[in-house]
Amino acid sequence: MLIRSRNGTEESGFSLLEVLAALVVLSVVSLVLTSFFTNALTYAKGNQSKTVMVNLARNALFYMEKQSFEPIQAYFADSSHTAISCRISGCDALVSPLAEDASILQQILNPNINGVQYTISVIYQREMHNDMLHDPDQKNMAEELLPVMVRVDRAGGTASARNRAEVEGYIASERVR
Repeated sequence: MLIRSRNGTEESGFSLLEVLAALVVLSVVSLVLTSFFTNALTYAKGNQSKTVMVNLARNALFYMEKQSFEPIQAYFADSSHTAISCRISGCDALVSPLAEDASILQQILNPNINGVQYTISVIYQREMHNDMLHDPDQKNMAEELLPVMVRVDRAGGTASARNRAEVEGYIASERVR
């Protein structure tokens, strides 16, 4: 747009309307970019939490693998026992003897990491174990292994895939360690 000054020379510049239109376009673009970065940050935070939960599950599985096999096998032989878990307040009398130190077991199954409380359950996969016991090729090994799934949940969180992690593994007898 051309503007004439008082002395008759032409000057070019932007009108107020053009400046406002440019500000509106710039604002819309910046809002879209801000939304993108906010979503990316939320996604990264969720992945960080999921990584913590998977590492806690692996830690609990490793701890259970190092405990005496026979008490755990006897515990799961009772069909009413499907999982090893402890309340935040402590482990009950049936679960406590499964580990060398019940207080450590309680800490392993109820860790508090960076101010976030997690609950861990070691779930016996009875059906998978029965299938292994009935397979002639796996029967000998099945007598020395207990298939388990370690489930980690954020305490107080909603039951969603973002607040849960699961790791499968085996608790092995001392004879095959």
